This record gives sequence, C-alpha cells and structure tokens, in this order.
Amino acid sequence: MGISSLIYKNCLRSSGLSYYFWLLLREIIIKLFHDPACVLTIHGRSLHVPLSHALPIYLKEYQFYDRLPARISNYIHDKYGYLKCIDVGANIGDSIAAFYNDIYTEDSFLAIEPNPNFKKYLLSNWQQIKNVKILSFICSYKSSIRAYTVIEKNGTASVINTEGSIKMETRSLDDIVTDNSEFKYFNILKIDTDGHDFEVISGGKEAIKDNFPTILFECDAFSNQNYVENCLETFNFFEKIGYNYFLVYDNFGYLMGKYPLSDLRSFQNLLFYQLTSKFYYFDILLMKDEDIKQFFELEVAYFIDKIPNNTLQHTVFKAAGAEF
Repeated sequence: MGISSLIYKNCLRSSGLSYYFWLLLREIIIKLFHDPACVLTIHGRSLHVPLSHALPIYLKEYQFYDRLPARISNYIHDKYGYLKCIDVGANIGDSIAAFYNDIYTEDSFLAIEPNPNFKKYLLSNWQQIKNVKILSFICSYKSSIRAYTVIEKNGTASVINTEGSIKMETRSLDDIVTDNSEFKYFNILKIDTDGHDFEVISGGKEAIKDNFPTILFECDAFSNQNYVENCLETFNFFEKIGYNYFLVYDNFGYLMGKYPLSDLRSFQNLLFYQLTSKFYYFDILLMKDEDIKQFFELEVAYFIDKIPNNTLQHTVFKAAGAEF
C-alpha cells in the first residue's frame, strides 16, 4: 500500500513530463499487482482507495468537480443543524467524506453500495464510525433477487441485469427506509448509480414525498433508450409532490442555472445538447422552495467570487440577476 500511495501522490503533485511518468507507472502497477489499495486525502479525510480510482485526479484537474456536496452540507448544517443522509451508490465513501463534519455529532449516514469491491473500501473507510451505516443492496424500483454483472472502470461501476451472472438482492428505497427506521426522516438523498438514478427515485417515491429532502442525483443516459422520457417523468413527479425549481450543474461541477419544474422546455434543450455532443452528464439538485432560493443565491455568489477579473464579475452578476 505504501508504494501505491507514493505513486498516486506523486501523480497528484507533479506536472508536465513528470506527471505523465508517474501516470504511466501507476498504470503499470495497476496491471502488475491487480489494482492495489492506496491511502489518499479526499475531501479532507484519509481514505483507502483503489489505485485505479480516477476521483483524486479529477479533483486535481477540475476546480469545482465533486465540491458541491460540501457546500450542501454547510448550508444544511447552518439551516437545520444536522444531516440525516442516504447515499445511494456510496462507492468508497467519498461523498460521505464531503458531507461529513466531525463537529456535528447528531449527523447520520446510510451508505448503500452493491459493488463488492467498492463495498470493501467503503467498510475500510467508514465501518468504525458509529453514525455511518452500510448496506450492500442494489437500490432500484422494486425489491427482488436478480442476476447482475458489475462493470467497473476508473472508480465508477454500473450494475447490469444479465442472465447467468451473480445473484444480488434488489431493494426499493421505500423498503430500505422502512427497514431502517432511524433514517425515516432523512433530509438529504444523494444518488449516483451510473444510469439507474431514475429507478432509485421511482422506488423511493413515498419516502421522498414524506420527507421532501434535498436531492442530488446524476442525470446521464448511459445505454438507456428511454432516457428523455424517464427524465421528464421523474421531473413531473417532483413537481407533482411540491418541488418547484431545480439547479443544474455540468459534469465538471459548474453551475448551469436554475430551472422551473413547471416549464421544462429550456431543460429539454440541455438534454438535446447532452445527447448530441461529447458532454457527459448533469448533476441535478432539488430543494424546498425557501432553501433553493437561498442556496442558489449563495451558489451565484460562490462562482462569481471565483472569477479573478472584477469587471467580468460585474457582468456575470448582472446575468445572474436574470436567474440564468
């Protein structure tokens, strides 16, 4: 673990030709030693990570990548004092690290990760923390036992329903919440399941309707032939139960704007762009009306503050005033 950690840390701290040397050495070690573990600091916490996991590189290369959960955490803590978070597709526990703050002892996390490899790291990183509970179900639209294949690449994994593969238990989010009553009143739902987020939401409609939580999920087509229909159906469900607006972020973490659920035509234009370009996915954030109004204002100020040119800051501020 020491050698692999050293190699990855040198990748992250180097640049130019030196960076590509360490990157090549990393690839060689991954192949020779079957993707050994390393220890890296991610979102301020020391985590065990597969050497092949791309998240540390993305965090180095992209200023806003995966930083949104920490800002959500700060807002919810300031407004409500605690987090009760359900993390579907918890991976190695990196999102929990972003949400987590040691000073808030009333926080609790339910981490759901079906991939056996990622679950091993998730347990290593969080099983000793008393307010983190870990489950290994596939979270979907209904509870059953089915055959699946896990396809893993660069720190993400997709679970595909196929014949002749390993049997895995599928649970709906509604059933999981019922069976884990301490999370009945959750206030954050984060979903990242590489193409199955709409299914997770479909299986959690009662829990979502009962709690009206802050929801962060990934909007990605993958191989879903009904992607646009599933997407619009999901947004119509959110409007029906009382959400009115949502924020959109691109796959690099940049804020793309605030959109009304009552009129999805502008968002459909974004879906068209997504499906006809090399763009990967959107992150979608939903909150109660009073929270999304305040959080959007904070987000606009946050991104404007990152612009070094004061003249340009003024121009962007004027654009943001029109609720881009």
